[in-house]
Amino acid sequence: MLVNESINNYPQKVQIVRNDTSEQIYESGAIAVGSKIERAKLDVVLPAGTYECTAYFHNLDPESGAIIGTAGVVITITVKTDFTPPQTIKTIKF
Repeated sequence: MLVNESINNYPQKVQIVRNDTSEQIYESGAIAVGSKIERAKLDVVLPAGTYECTAYFHNLDPESGAIIGTAGVVITITVKTDFTPPQTIKTIKF
């Protein structure tokens, strides 16, 4: 789950990039302040395994949608062999 806490001042966009290949595996649309994405399908299908990634949180200008700031955090995504698409992201609060 991706949560844009109500204490934030800006809509957020989230990108997740694999650290080993720099491949973007997920990008959200704008997430309004106080809103959340309950489930999100990755943009690519990954083989079973564990992937070190960086989740980038982009602050968006509420009027234009332009990125006005970015923060990142290293996360781990695990794809299980008995798990079939859609692949989902666990809770990340920002």
